[in-house]
Amino acid sequence: IGIRLADAGVVAGRMAHDFDNILTGILGFADLAQPMVAPGTQAASYLAEIAKVGQRGIGFTQQLHAFNRSGDAKPTPGSVAATLSREETRLKPINPPTLKIEKDLPLNMPAVAMDAGPLQIALGHVFENAVEACGKIGHVKVSAKLAESNETDARAFLGKVTPGPYLIVSFADSGPGIKPEVRKRLFAEPFYTTKVRHRGLGLATAYRIAAAHRGGLMIEAIPAPGTGTIVKVALPLAVSRPSISTPTPPPANAGLREESVNPETTTVRG
Repeated sequence: IGIRLADAGVVAGRMAHDFDNILTGILGFADLAQPMVAPGTQAASYLAEIAKVGQRGIGFTQQLHAFNRSGDAKPTPGSVAATLSREETRLKPINPPTLKIEKDLPLNMPAVAMDAGPLQIALGHVFENAVEACGKIGHVKVSAKLAESNETDARAFLGKVTPGPYLIVSFADSGPGIKPEVRKRLFAEPFYTTKVRHRGLGLATAYRIAAAHRGGLMIEAIPAPGTGTIVKVALPLAVSRPSISTPTPPPANAGLREESVNPETTTVRG
């Protein structure tokens, strides 16, 4: 998985660079043309639409750049509580009023070995997926706890988790869960998604960032199919940061000391 995503990251970076050049021309000439047309005319509305589509294109290339850079790691102490607060604020305007977000975060959480930018991208993608999975009615519970992993525990995660202390951030949603055939494709095919308005990359980017920082990501088994999804992100503590190396896929039949994972029932959301 790690090698496939690294190759996809290189391709994504080159594509993003080429699209940046194209979008620069499109948006640049649209800006130059705007003063030449009268406000309120049909031509002005066309130029406004060109600019709007161009901005959406920039958003897409930013995702490609983020995916390409997600394999790089320059760990500095980062605050999970501050990151989750920023992401909750960012998602609030798009959340349905009937959606409930519950947080169970311990006081004085230790800093993790991920600086603010990558940490926000990784947790933000998982948080947003949980919110979107619920639809108009549902709830998302975000929690965190310290866990001491051994070698068996560490293999439960996709990434590069090693024995030692980690902060485990969990996102549990009340959505419909994911079918087994979809689950198998999400990490093997980083652009794969079941969402009409999205282009994948979210979980793949979160995985690459966590793995590059000696962390990992796990999709936990739930009591019954169709009753939601639980995603756990393991983040190394800043006070005991191990060396960084290329992420490797875990073997099957491994789980956290707190809870075991059954690969046959594990659910994944794209």
